[in-house]
Amino acid sequence: MTHYTRKLSIIGAALLFGICPLSSALQQSAPPQRNGAGDLLIAPTRVVLEGSKRTAELNLLNIGDKPAMYRISLIHQRMTEDGKLVDIPNVGTGDRFADELVRFTPRQVLLEPHVAQVVRIQVRIPADLETGEYRSHMLFRAVSTAVAPEQVSPGQSARGITVQITPIYGVSIPVIVRHGPMSCTAKFIETHLTSAPAGEPVLVGHLSRSGNSSVYGDLVVDFAPVGQPFRKVTRANGLAIYTPNENRNFALLLSPDKAVKFVHGTLRTSYRRPEADGGQTITSSEIVLP
Repeated sequence: MTHYTRKLSIIGAALLFGICPLSSALQQSAPPQRNGAGDLLIAPTRVVLEGSKRTAELNLLNIGDKPAMYRISLIHQRMTEDGKLVDIPNVGTGDRFADELVRFTPRQVLLEPHVAQVVRIQVRIPADLETGEYRSHMLFRAVSTAVAPEQVSPGQSARGITVQITPIYGVSIPVIVRHGPMSCTAKFIETHLTSAPAGEPVLVGHLSRSGNSSVYGDLVVDFAPVGQPFRKVTRANGLAIYTPNENRNFALLLSPDKAVKFVHGTLRTSYRRPEADGGQTITSSEIVLP
């Protein structure tokens, strides 16, 4: 199967990653991350419960200037091959969700400006639970209860109230429960260098996953002109392939330095565990450029 039949959008995938050269890592012990839910910060940005680890804590922080209320729930999402998370109404083959295994409190929080709140998560493993990985996504949805009196002119009487329409924001993070022996391998397939419409160099390809657990890591790209050492040209942090998916497309804009010419050298792409998890290389691939 060619990269064209996979319908990979170079620019769309780059925007999806939030890729920028040498960006900071998003990992299990990552610093607080603004995730698009208004002024809500969440840390860490993913939770993995396995082995003897049966509890976890999330720290929520309202960095806005007004109180904000968030409702917390567990939802079902599936990842596409281009990395987009989509809601799924029905359980499919290979889907295993953590809803029945995870308990958390509170389920709704009112955050005052610049005040933190802890959400506590606990997992309960039934005796007859099958070996495998179970995943749900914890959704933090902003809710608005604001209403305002109907605006009336002097001498008129109020006839009711007017509801203020306020945009509702939400963000989800993965909560993963692993039970029993886990194994996972990954490898690069069809990696090649191409160009964006404006001519910028783009590394395109996809990762293939096998095993009974998801894989999570950082993509690091180095380039070495003939006779010279490797130097980093870009990286994308926090790339996951969730079960039951087997493939993940990627497209990386390379160095914005126009002086770097990707010819006569070797382009090396590495998929590594986050630094907090040791930074070991999971798999790598090299392209020799004429």
